[in-house]
Amino acid sequence: MKRLVRPELLPILLLLAAFCLAPATETRADGPAITTGLGYKSMVQRLCAAYTQQTGKKATEMYSGNIGQIIEQAKAGSGVSIIISDKATLQESGLGFAAYEPLGEAVLVLAWRKGLHLDAPQDLAKPAFAKIGYPDAKAAIYGRAAVAFLKGNGLFEPLKGKLSMLSTVPQVFSYLVSGDLDAAFVNEAIVRKQGNSVGGWIEVNKGYKPLLLVAGVVEGRQKDPDVVAYMSFLRTPEAQRILSASGLRAVSGR
Repeated sequence: MKRLVRPELLPILLLLAAFCLAPATETRADGPAITTGLGYKSMVQRLCAAYTQQTGKKATEMYSGNIGQIIEQAKAGSGVSIIISDKATLQESGLGFAAYEPLGEAVLVLAWRKGLHLDAPQDLAKPAFAKIGYPDAKAAIYGRAAVAFLKGNGLFEPLKGKLSMLSTVPQVFSYLVSGDLDAAFVNEAIVRKQGNSVGGWIEVNKGYKPLLLVAGVVEGRQKDPDVVAYMSFLRTPEAQRILSASGLRAVSGR
């Protein structure tokens, strides 16, 4: 049975529909809006929880994919205040940043599924490692680091038939846990949190440009008192403890 709309209600319904369908561009919150690639989602969640506990203020957390997608959303007016990623990516993004707060140096990790073991990345050439994954090399910092490492060590071409590029670090890691991958390049934050679900992992700390993780303040947000407060919080012992527990190394001369 069809349901008809009373004519006198039509203008009101059209107005409501326009409001509901309007794009959420300038999403502002009570506190700063923080975002990062999904590979560091859990770390930022812990930082924001500690920030709220210390200050009584709540930051808005925005997570939507890899850092490339996040940058494009920021350019389109997502309303984000602070983006956490590696400094080189932010500087080359075409998005304006007013300031950067160094958080630590990140390290690429090579993990493998349960039932397998490797002692060095060269072991990926063994038949047991038939499926090897890494994040999007165009939009994820660990994808770029993985490809640079493989190419720099003469492994990319020999392993090409085994390699699969996925979107984000969590997606790659989930495929590794499920057994759809035999080995994968991810970050240390995710293996520290869920390392019991894989066979093991090793650090890959050479063969790619150092990954200096920073909190970048989007241009125009630097005078927001809540943004200033959050950036100051990142220098506190509690924030530094969370960063260290997530696998970030202290930056010399900080």
